[in-house]
Amino acid sequence: MKLTPVAFILSLSITTVYSNTTVTIHPQWLAQGGNLRYEPDRWSKHNGLEHEYLIPSCRSIRTDSGRWMNRDVHDNLFQDWPQDPNRSGYPDPNYLKNVTKQQELFSVYLANINRGYTNDMIMVSTSLNWPTWINQSEHQGHFPNNVDAAAEFITLMVQGVYDYTQGQIPPYFEVVNEPDVKWDIMNFTTTVSSYHKAVAEKLHSRFNIKVAGPTMTGYHTEVDKNNFSFWPKLVQFLDITLDQLDVFSFHSYNSLVVSGKTHKFTGNNEARLVAFIDLLESYVHRKKGTSIPIIISEYGRGLVKGISRYAPSGIVDFSTIYCINGHRFTQFGLREYIDRTVVFLLDNEQRPGHDSLNYSLFTQHGNATRLVDVFKFWNNFTSAYAFIRTSSQSDGQERTVSPLAMASPLNNETVILLHSYSQQSQTVKLIFQDDWITPTTGEATCITIKDNWYPVITFNEPFDIGKTQGLVELPPEATCRFTFKIPSNQQPKVTLNETTYYGADVIIPIKDNIAVTTISLALGEIQSAYLRVSTSWLTTETNYVKSVTLNSQTLDSFFKLYDSDRHNSDVYTNMDVWEFEVPATLLNSTSVQIQVNFSNKENGYVTSVALVTARLVPSDMK
Repeated sequence: MKLTPVAFILSLSITTVYSNTTVTIHPQWLAQGGNLRYEPDRWSKHNGLEHEYLIPSCRSIRTDSGRWMNRDVHDNLFQDWPQDPNRSGYPDPNYLKNVTKQQELFSVYLANINRGYTNDMIMVSTSLNWPTWINQSEHQGHFPNNVDAAAEFITLMVQGVYDYTQGQIPPYFEVVNEPDVKWDIMNFTTTVSSYHKAVAEKLHSRFNIKVAGPTMTGYHTEVDKNNFSFWPKLVQFLDITLDQLDVFSFHSYNSLVVSGKTHKFTGNNEARLVAFIDLLESYVHRKKGTSIPIIISEYGRGLVKGISRYAPSGIVDFSTIYCINGHRFTQFGLREYIDRTVVFLLDNEQRPGHDSLNYSLFTQHGNATRLVDVFKFWNNFTSAYAFIRTSSQSDGQERTVSPLAMASPLNNETVILLHSYSQQSQTVKLIFQDDWITPTTGEATCITIKDNWYPVITFNEPFDIGKTQGLVELPPEATCRFTFKIPSNQQPKVTLNETTYYGADVIIPIKDNIAVTTISLALGEIQSAYLRVSTSWLTTETNYVKSVTLNSQTLDSFFKLYDSDRHNSDVYTNMDVWEFEVPATLLNSTSVQIQVNFSNKENGYVTSVALVTARLVPSDMK
């Protein structure tokens, strides 16, 4: 990438009618799984309890803690827990009945949840530090042989929180953080599964709490690695725990790779993240006949390669903001399944021996870091805003711009949001279907990368698409929102609700150039639809989707989701998500056969097929 200052270039600088891509904004509100409005409590949380003196600072940028980490480890809670004198091998049930002990352990949590925001806290255990009196011989001295006893520790800890807060326990509990990388301590298909089941049964018997797991790392969401070697383990986990598990949770990251004066991003977003969720939901739907809610309890910028991930750095700050925004665009497009997300940012991460601020919103003195721009970009949006249907250009290519749209009748605003995956400027033509509105002037807010690789946010810059025939220009790797003042009586009049139906099969081998599956579809009039086909094959193989037929009718309009791992030398598979337009008139049967035709006879898999349908529903937008 050539290092030149990147100014925020608005439509006034556009001198040609050429566009890199188009985004269509339709005159319909768009709910997914019944979720229509922007809900800050689902999307504005960060990891870790806030230091009490930084709570006002966090509230000033409209974020609060969404995840209480490591309570079992801090202050040696589990390690110092005495044995029950009346039940050998189990924790003493009276240990946390001491009010002074409760105050010591739980007062910061209570301060966090009592400062004006809804308590949507996720509590998570590390489950690696236990008292010496409990037998851990089968797990290298880091986990009890008696899983029921381990689950009892969790139950008594939550009981202590319940007693101290008079019932204000976290609504969610993740059983163990990232157990898939603790394979030498916990067998994923036996120990991890039985531990989740035991904890869920105990917590459900006492409390109104949702149990989540397995809280996987982002590594294993790249599920096609090593010929899908982790997938059978995840299937066994699901088979054992699905009846007890309320929510499926995992982590999702992109990485920054720096080489000299160039950089690139690799990781889950957007194609691999969507492909993993479709595969998961396909299997769960086949197993239970319904979907499972999802929590992404950590996401954003993960590894940094080529430079220090801890030293002060403009490019690290930019990458943190940029990766978070990219993930958010994908999450908002999957509201049907994603219950909530928690970004991996902390109020302040500094501690003895660790001075880095690269995941911190504030310094220890309460001064804001650049990372607060993550929340400043989004914090104009409230529950007064609802999502509007958009579509990307079906040009047969991998898209480089992800769109969203929201509007507020209360504020008389319509906002178009665009996130660019390209390191080149992107000229985007905004098409308002059938000219349902014809906006011209507005204000733009944009986060870009500037000279010296530093992130810059510019607020409310004026623009006029009336002079550019609907074109706007995105700087390289930019996230922008374009706000138009649109009276409420010109905003959408109807609401569509999207529901996803899955193919009967997952990880279908390609044989004789084809892969086939069937989808069972509910009766009822469908207004619009699209088909997501996820594929995987080795990078050493050449293959592509030639065509897709739906009940023998060819679908030929499509684009591909952006694959950040396309140029990742550490990944040996290509995982693509192909999104096909489906004419609603083709969906006149309750049984739909999908055939995917490929250029290569035997190479690769169709990992899942998802048919997303939209039907009219009553609207509450006023």
